[in-house]
Amino acid sequence: MKLRIIFNLLIIATLLLISGNANAQNGLHINNVFSKYGHSKGCTMVEMNDIDIRGHRIDVFKTLTYKRYAEEIADLVEADRKQAKKIREVIHDGKVQSGCLMMPPTRKGHNRFVVFTNPINGTGAVIYIEGKVTVDDIMKICYKRN
Repeated sequence: MKLRIIFNLLIIATLLLISGNANAQNGLHINNVFSKYGHSKGCTMVEMNDIDIRGHRIDVFKTLTYKRYAEEIADLVEADRKQAKKIREVIHDGKVQSGCLMMPPTRKGHNRFVVFTNPINGTGAVIYIEGKVTVDDIMKICYKRN
């Protein structure tokens, strides 16, 4: 009987953890990028949870590279840009090449970021990062060269 109760508690805890990570991008348009294009032809999606990147603890890390859908994805990133708290962009020849958007934090106080590159040679990328990291941490993680 005790074993069954423990087993049921483990199942409930697992479901709560899964649903918490699945809702990480709630309220953001970037969520549609991953749900709509994550399994599309010409796209590669990677999702990792509770990881350490260059000495920074990240709760959620999702990335999508794409060779198609540039306009649709750019529209969704632009929609999130409108509600961003901080914006950092790299502009070359008058065009935004890449950027980092700091979105409103989660209810738990974790920071959320949308990092993007606009298509170069047909390939673009979008990254969603959530955790107790700062804008400067994200810039070091994404743009530091080793």
